[in-house]
Amino acid sequence: MRRFRSTLGFTLVELMMVIALIGVLSAVAIPQFMRYQARTRRSEAFMNLQALANAQKAFYAERDSYVETPLPYPDFVKYGGLGTDAMPWDAESQAAYADLGWEPEGEVRYSYESNSSVNCDATCDVCFTASAFGDVDGDGSPSAVMYVHPEEETGGGLSKCKSNFMSFGVPSNFGTSSDVYNQVAVNRSIDEF
Repeated sequence: MRRFRSTLGFTLVELMMVIALIGVLSAVAIPQFMRYQARTRRSEAFMNLQALANAQKAFYAERDSYVETPLPYPDFVKYGGLGTDAMPWDAESQAAYADLGWEPEGEVRYSYESNSSVNCDATCDVCFTASAFGDVDGDGSPSAVMYVHPEEETGGGLSKCKSNFMSFGVPSNFGTSSDVYNQVAVNRSIDEF
């Protein structure tokens, strides 16, 4: 009698190698995918802060002052804290930015504030900082995306406002110590991506 060995199928060793390979690929791909998702969520803050800064500049051109909000809106505490979940742009938020005529579209993952005099380096009424606070990567620490519009002083320095909430300073270019003005930038003092 002859014995025939079946060649239809996989051995246990082959199956274990495939499973190990899938595990290694997952270990690399999943963290990258999570960072990609957080960056995508962050794009909301970039668009909204640019629109808010444009509204502030238009308001200043008409009224010679900037609109200041005392707290970030929407009030994230009311919606369970900063996180990856979206919050509605509620009536309180609408009222805070009614003078500017600015309102984001739909729900937001960030709370927004505009500061013009509370945390300035000097007494200035022609500078403002617009900030967005969120935790879009879900790591439990808030991040800030900011637009800082400083005032040029006669001595060559700059008067600039910090954020009112958590007193974040001016964001700097990634990998350098140069400050970023008049454009939306991530404050990387606590956020690495």
